[in-house]
Formats: sequence, structure tokens, C-alpha cells
Amino acid sequence: MKRWLNDPLDREIYGIAFPAFLGFLAFILFDVINIFWVGKLGTQAIAGVASAAFLTWAVYAAMNATTVGANTLIAQLFGAGRTAEARRAAVEAAWLSLGASLLIIALLLPFIGAIFRLMGLQPATAAYARQYLTIYVCALPLFYLCNLAGNIFNAYGDVRTNVLIMSASVALNMVLDPVLILGYFTGRPFGVTGAAAATVISTAGALALQVVYLRRRGFLPPLGEVARLPAFTNARRILRIGVPSASVNLVWSLIYPALTVIITRFGEAPLAGLSVCFRLEGVPYYLAMGFSTAMATLIGQAFGRGDMRRVRSIAGRGCVLITGLMVPVALAFIFIPGWLVRPLTSDPEVIAHAVRYLRIIGYCEIFLGWELLFQGAFNGLGHTRDYMLIAVPLTVARWPAAWLLAVTCGLGTAGIWWAISLSTFAKGAWLGWLFYKGRSTSRLLETPAAPELALQQ
Repeated sequence: MKRWLNDPLDREIYGIAFPAFLGFLAFILFDVINIFWVGKLGTQAIAGVASAAFLTWAVYAAMNATTVGANTLIAQLFGAGRTAEARRAAVEAAWLSLGASLLIIALLLPFIGAIFRLMGLQPATAAYARQYLTIYVCALPLFYLCNLAGNIFNAYGDVRTNVLIMSASVALNMVLDPVLILGYFTGRPFGVTGAAAATVISTAGALALQVVYLRRRGFLPPLGEVARLPAFTNARRILRIGVPSASVNLVWSLIYPALTVIITRFGEAPLAGLSVCFRLEGVPYYLAMGFSTAMATLIGQAFGRGDMRRVRSIAGRGCVLITGLMVPVALAFIFIPGWLVRPLTSDPEVIAHAVRYLRIIGYCEIFLGWELLFQGAFNGLGHTRDYMLIAVPLTVARWPAAWLLAVTCGLGTAGIWWAISLSTFAKGAWLGWLFYKGRSTSRLLETPAAPELALQQ
């Protein structure tokens, strides 16, 4: 019993999961701080920045094409004791990320205005959105490389350093926002453009610190070597791991804008209620993401050493821990959703929709933890295609399922919330089964593999 409550693996898992959780919250703070100060400019400015956020989420999801693959490969190489190769893989990932960011710029920049017109925004709102997103897209290499640098720290298990750097970046953003948006101390307000500029400057500072500490830790080779075009011997493996993961996250980031078409058939209050709930659900979601990061790092390192027994132990213990943490969240969502919602809104109609949403998703909240945890486990193994073939179809299925339940069956917004909740249950349960019983992974876990073989799976 004592071992069940306090396993030796707990310290390792918590040592990565909780700092990673705090790091994810730092990214949320960027948006919260910007929205707070942009709110001083009026409703249209807020709506413009919020509309641009839909696209920035999709871009961040696309970054996984290189960052997740780099995280996995570097963790496996480090676990196998091949640190020189791990450093070379980081250099290749940096060049791939730079190339990918330039490709996204070329594809997105010419069509920014058209995208916001298609979204049906009012001219003033569209203008604010265009101003913000144009600066963001032009600075995309900074955001992409900053994201990659964080994944390199994660691959070595040094999550705390990156969290401290990103916390300093958030603090700088807090200082710059009122100065650049409203002209505090300078008398030269830049409005929405200033919000984007503050984020760019903060990210640039974070990236500079990341590079310094990556070099100090020995996670990157000398900068002269980083600046030279590499041979790209690992590029195919990085993309083979990362592209499926990017597909999963990209589909997830786009499905909620698609669901708004159904939600708004029942008025604006359900959408406002969903927005309130996102802020509440963000805490357990990013906690599960922290555990996903821990699984990717620890399983990747163990897999690189060919230690399949440790791989199984890490995944099993992670599942126990995330379940224990998600149970009280699920119970709170089911039994006291009103207490959670009322501090965030006073509108009775919005409260009613938010309470109904929390209660419905609460029944399957544990499986959200499983879904993200086992995604991290598959990332560590480098078998991202396996979970992509489950996660993408089930996420896409939320739209027709929501229409069927809400409109055809007449359940209203409750049908939409059940479509979301049941798909979460299906993904979490199926990914857990696939990790332990699926043909490809069970074969790996049953037979110890040499490091050379592990890296070539």
C-alpha cells in the first residue's frame, strides 16, 4: 500500500510534469495580459485580437511537425548516451523549424485580409485582427524557435530552466504592454500593433536566454556549428514523428471554431458559457499536458536505452497519478459546477449553459488525462502515427455528432457537450488500450531492444 501511494518514479514524473504545467500556464498569461490591456481600446479591438488568436493556435499546432519529433529523437539519443548526435539533431531541428516558419509565412501572409473577411468580421474588427496577425506572422521564426528550444530542454528533462526563462518573458510582456499599447510613460500609443510588438520583444528575449542556457548545459553545439547548414541525416525521422502529432493538434485547434456554427444556432449565451468553461478546464488540461511532457521525456530516454520494463513502469505510474489528480476535478465539475462558474460571470443564462457543460464533460474528464498522457507516451516511443489514426477521426467526428445530437435529436446545446465528452472518453480509453494491447506497441514492450534498434523504430 505504501509503495502504491509513494512510488520511486513519482519524483521523476512530478519533477517534469509540474514545471511543464507552469510553463504552459505562462503561455496562457501572454494572451491574458494582452487581452487585458487591449481591452482598454474597446470591444472591437478585443474581438480583433481574439479572432487572430484562432489562427495563432493553429500555427502553434503546426509547429509540432518539427518540435515534437526533435523532442522525441533527442530524448532517445540522450537516453542511449549519444549526446553528440543529440546535439546534431537539435541543429537539424532548428533549421527545419526555420524553413517551416518561412513556408508558413509565405502561405499565410498574402491572405490575412481575405481570411478575416471570410470570417465575417466587421471592417474595424478585421483591421485590428489584421494588424495583430501581420506582426505575429512576420515574427514567426522567433516564436517557432522559442517553442523548439523549450522542447530541447524538455528532452533532457531540464524543464525548470525553460519555465524560469518563460516566466521572465511574461514579466517583461507585462511591463511592455501598457507602454506600447497605451503609451504609458512615452505618450506614443501603438494600440493593437503595440500588443503584438510586446509579445515579439518578450519572445525574442526568451529565445536569447534559451540559447545561452542551452549552450551552458551542453545541449547545443557551438553557435558557429548551429549556423552551418547541416546534413539533415535525422530530418526524415524528425518529420515522421512530428507531422502526425501536428495533424492531431491542428485538427483539435480548428474543430472548436467549426463547432461555433452549431453552438450559435442556440444564441450567444452558450458560446459565452463555453468561453467561461475553457478558462476553468484549462487548468486540468494543462496539468495533463505537463504529464504528457513527462511521459515523452522519460519514456523517450528509457526507450533510447532499450529499457522496455522502465517504459511500461513510467506509463503505468503516470496513468495512476493523472487519474488520481483528475478524479477531484471530475467530481467538482459534476457536483459543484455553479460554485466554479459564478465568480467568472453574473449572467444567469450564461451560468446555466456553463454549468450544464461542466457537468457533462465531468463524467469523462478522467479520460482527458488519459488521452494526453498516452499521447506523450507515444511521442516518447516515436509512434505518433498510431495515435493520429485514432485522435484525428474522433476529433473530427465531434462536428457531425454534435449536429446529430443537438439538432437532429433535439437535445440542444447539451447534445454538443455530449459529443465533446464522449469523444474524449473514446480517445482516452482507446489510446490506453492501444499502448498496452496494440499490435505495434505491445510487440515493442514485450521484447527489450538495443539502443540502435530502438532509435530506428
